[in-house]
Amino acid sequence: MRKLLLASALLVLPALSVYAADNPWVGTWKLDLAKSNFTGDTFTYTQAEKGLFHFSDGSAISYDFGIDGKEYPTPLGYTDIWTAGGNNSWDTVVKLKGTIVDNVHRQLSADGKTLTITETGTKPDGSSFHDEEVYNRVGKGQGLIGKWKSSKVNISAPNTFLVAAPAEGVLRWEIPEYKETVKGKSDGSDLPIAGPTVPEGLTISIKMLADKKLTYTVKMSGKPISVAIQTLSSDGKTMTEVDWSPGKESEKSTAVYLKQ
Repeated sequence: MRKLLLASALLVLPALSVYAADNPWVGTWKLDLAKSNFTGDTFTYTQAEKGLFHFSDGSAISYDFGIDGKEYPTPLGYTDIWTAGGNNSWDTVVKLKGTIVDNVHRQLSADGKTLTITETGTKPDGSSFHDEEVYNRVGKGQGLIGKWKSSKVNISAPNTFLVAAPAEGVLRWEIPEYKETVKGKSDGSDLPIAGPTVPEGLTISIKMLADKKLTYTVKMSGKPISVAIQTLSSDGKTMTEVDWSPGKESEKSTAVYLKQ
């Protein structure tokens, strides 16, 4: 779901034994979409038993669903409701604890080679989002069935996130648009992510590799779903993050953030 609101691309919470004034990670960071690259990821739809379909991202996310207006649970704690939206199109309502958090429209091109996915909704702060991703068919397939690879991404990602140091050795991370927060130390322990659109069981563990380099793993109910490495530039004004799904190291995405 929208890269899990880009959680795997925005989680910055290193804990250093220095105060905020000396901590290069502390401050306000803004995503530079022009310098970032979120294309190249793949997923597949296959036919499942009893008329259902099966989705797999080739890593941790895999589940069955029907295009019948019923609710189907996903491994990320959300439920999907699929309906046919017309000729070669499908609509999905995504819910969390009964509340709609995302509306998805999938449109297949006339030649069956391109799948455009449009997502719309309202963020917890009241602002709206409108995202569009274009996928190209890889190999053979018909309708939804087949393997798809992203070629174009236009997302209204969380533009800004904040890192603060409320105490020595402890930092607090926040995405204001989604009212999401994380607080803790980088000792490798699982830290819960809090927020109105965050499913239960979503955690992050962080480890510092150097003063300006860290790695983290996002988990759902203890199962890794995303791994990343973040590196600060020598002047501390740019942060580059490379992330991937476990087992899909060849499909890495890159996000670049500028310190405000």
